[in-house]
Amino acid sequence: NGIMTDVGATQYFPTDGDKIWWDYHLWGNIPFTPAVIGSFPQPFLNGYQGKNSGTLILVGKGCEELATSLRDYLHEVGVENVEVQDYEEELVADRSKITLVVALWEELFQSGFWAGIQKNRDKTGWFAELQQEAFYSLNEEAERQKTYDEGVGAILATAMGMGDPTPLWLVTGLDKKGITNAIEVLTNHEEKISKNFGVIIYDEDVISLPVQ
Repeated sequence: NGIMTDVGATQYFPTDGDKIWWDYHLWGNIPFTPAVIGSFPQPFLNGYQGKNSGTLILVGKGCEELATSLRDYLHEVGVENVEVQDYEEELVADRSKITLVVALWEELFQSGFWAGIQKNRDKTGWFAELQQEAFYSLNEEAERQKTYDEGVGAILATAMGMGDPTPLWLVTGLDKKGITNAIEVLTNHEEKISKNFGVIIYDEDVISLPVQ
């Protein structure tokens, strides 16, 4: 369900609808990746190991309609217990639910919390670098590959280690067009993010992360 399990295969007992993802890759110096987006609409449907504490959507300024459309879509696909609140950083840092932030990057980029996630991407598993002037795609070694500016959006996920039942998702954009395109992908083209750790959305292109 998009969460790296903290138990072995013989100790995980799937529930109906779980998405099992066997990911074979070299570990070495590759950043640890505790959560991914490529099983959407999981983990919002089932949670982790049959436990689901519910979903909290935190909404940035000017993104209320986008958050509402995402909430409605989650309801349509069967997600229950979806709460929507204005963005508060303490609710992101101290999570009790699966948390989904829908906010423009200009509201978040000066935050020490989000800066920490990017600085420690070897543990958070982000393969994008979000800056005030542009978003940058990264390869497996977390090296910059391409630059995206106006109209760029991103969908990323992280968690507090393996088996975290309350992962954190970020749907953001450098501008309104970028975040609108990101929500459009989630609500109408979820197949485009299947089996991806994270994505950058640029116009009609969905760029898989990490870049190969």
